[in-house]
Amino acid sequence: MKNSKRNTEKTPREAAAPEIAQSIGLPWWAPLAAAILALIAYFPALSGPFLFDDLSLPMMSHGVGINYQEFLHRGVRALTNISLLADRDMWAMNTTPYHVENFLLHLVNALLVYFILKALLERAGRQGRSVVMSAGFGAAVFLLHPLQTEAVAYIASRSEVLSVFFSFSALLVYLRRKETEVSWAHTILVLLLIGLGALSKETAVAMAGVLLLTDLYFHEGSPLEGVVKNWRLYIPLLVGGAAGGFFVYRLASREGTAGSSLSFSPLDYLFTQFQVVWVYVRLFVAPYGQNLDHGFPITKAPGNVLSWLGLLAIVAAAGAAFVYRKKYPLASLGILTFFVLLTPTSSILPIADPLVERRVYFASIGLLMILCEFLSRWTPNGARVAGLSAVAVAMTILTMFRSDLYTNTQAMWVESVKQNPQNYRAQFQLAFSYYEKGECSKSLEHYKAASVLQKPDYRLLVDWALALDCAEDVPGAIARLQEATKLENTSTAWSTMGMIYGKRNQPQLALDALNHALELNRRDAMTWVYRGNVYFTLGQHAQALEDFEQALHRDPSNPAAQQGKAAAVNAMGRK
Repeated sequence: MKNSKRNTEKTPREAAAPEIAQSIGLPWWAPLAAAILALIAYFPALSGPFLFDDLSLPMMSHGVGINYQEFLHRGVRALTNISLLADRDMWAMNTTPYHVENFLLHLVNALLVYFILKALLERAGRQGRSVVMSAGFGAAVFLLHPLQTEAVAYIASRSEVLSVFFSFSALLVYLRRKETEVSWAHTILVLLLIGLGALSKETAVAMAGVLLLTDLYFHEGSPLEGVVKNWRLYIPLLVGGAAGGFFVYRLASREGTAGSSLSFSPLDYLFTQFQVVWVYVRLFVAPYGQNLDHGFPITKAPGNVLSWLGLLAIVAAAGAAFVYRKKYPLASLGILTFFVLLTPTSSILPIADPLVERRVYFASIGLLMILCEFLSRWTPNGARVAGLSAVAVAMTILTMFRSDLYTNTQAMWVESVKQNPQNYRAQFQLAFSYYEKGECSKSLEHYKAASVLQKPDYRLLVDWALALDCAEDVPGAIARLQEATKLENTSTAWSTMGMIYGKRNQPQLALDALNHALELNRRDAMTWVYRGNVYFTLGQHAQALEDFEQALHRDPSNPAAQQGKAAAVNAMGRK
């Protein structure tokens, strides 16, 4: 017992160097078993369709000339977008390869987690089988935890798995170096990997903070000595991180997904995040109440009781990390690592969605460090290994049920509304999914529910009108579209109005609406198709043919325009 106690009280600087400690590897069957469990967990999602955010990804814009050079020039998430464009060129709209690539990256990331945790445990003075057991279980939690599902099963989350691959690779390279002072070769490699991570998702720059923490915790001598000695790494990281952060902030603000363009202030977002951080921790410890769209409300500054309690808990956790940094070095490092890796999305830069589960994917390595700190103090035996294996199997089952949601748009939003009926966007999206399936009455139920929760915006009013048209409520549909035109003077509502009038054999009203839509936007192919259809029903085949050709000029693969042109040509007696 005395020896055991003496080991646990070693400081990081007194701990044996990693290369001196006895190294024991995983048995050959352990990675294979983990990969099989992961395949079982994510198998339902591998054939899932494009969902929600997936529909705005670059490969969905193939028909309008999106290309690789545009994303290279744009810079933000260039590698992620290029990887998706490459998938489009190889697999077209077959979603399975997209999902398989996310899954394979996740497997590799779990392997990186194992080696990172093992290296950190050895630096903290742990040796022998307990290192392998705790690092292996930590990697299994990363691989199989249901909270990771959104980052792996969602095609749009390619940015998460790809940026984490590069970021964790950078951390592992830094940890595995043999020399105390980082060499120029290691510096260049680490900078390159973090740069590639930032080109996959900008949050990867936070890994620089974790590198700094490892130097403060595990450097021989005074903590600041390691930072000073590794100046060749930290100066470029500081300059590059500041420049990159400013660039991303300006771009996000311009595009409306983050920054100053949102309706709430940085302080509002910060006080909201004091609560959100602990929701992430709770979901990691007890993964119930997960939601694809939490719809977490913004707390206005100066916050409420929960905000201040959350802030006090963060201060207390950081204080505990400092006080117990010698006794529990890895847990202390894990607490700080978790907060540092959440900083880009959970601090003062406002983001449209304050709580998104996939953001924990990157930061979860910090929570796994805490887990491994205490797990490594167990002496491995058959009962403990069996218990940990049972936990891994239980996580596999939970993740399998969770990943099944990514196979069906309707199921995805049904589950989201069930978890939070007050979520405007979830009600809206569920209504639209019912409309797509032709279930018009159910669709109208949820459009009405959404309209009660929040004043309907332009998009909801237009989509609601389509559902009303589907239910043969033409006056209701026109009323919603007229409401929409008062909110935005854009073509979609007018075009939809013209389409509805045209279907109901009211050609003059249809032409008035469609002509107005074309005055606002002549680039929309479907508006030309709708007007061509009206001219065709009026027997004005030459004018109809001209409109169908205008539509094809804008969208050569448009099937409605192709069919309309063929019908007009046939009606005019041409070959």
